[in-house]
Amino acid sequence: MSRRSRKSSFRSTFEEDVSKILKEFNYEPFTIPYTIARNYSPDFVDSSGLYLIECKGYFRDGDTKKYTSIRDCLPAEQELIFVLMQPNKRIRKGAKMTMAQWCDKEGILWYNIDTLQELIDYVANPRGN
Repeated sequence: MSRRSRKSSFRSTFEEDVSKILKEFNYEPFTIPYTIARNYSPDFVDSSGLYLIECKGYFRDGDTKKYTSIRDCLPAEQELIFVLMQPNKRIRKGAKMTMAQWCDKEGILWYNIDTLQELIDYVANPRGN
């Protein structure tokens, strides 16, 4: 029987080998959340500083996570809004979800070049106020 064919709770045979020496140590007993601090520069910001407009032609690897993280870091009064070049473009190769569907799922408003007047109207009269 080869080493790899055995059912193991370790992620690698190396970890398993180390565990035989570190017998008094617990293996992966808990998780620790962490944050990687980054800075974001929105493409456009209205004069009040409340509406952050991001123009997107496509999502790079990691962009969906990046933008949900940015959204989640914003104070309640600020809002991230997308202007999508191709709303029906897939979020990545082979994906079923489009960029517009992803925005809808994440609760992020989006517009396209043809609906920019609606964006201007929304910023002028936010949330029906």
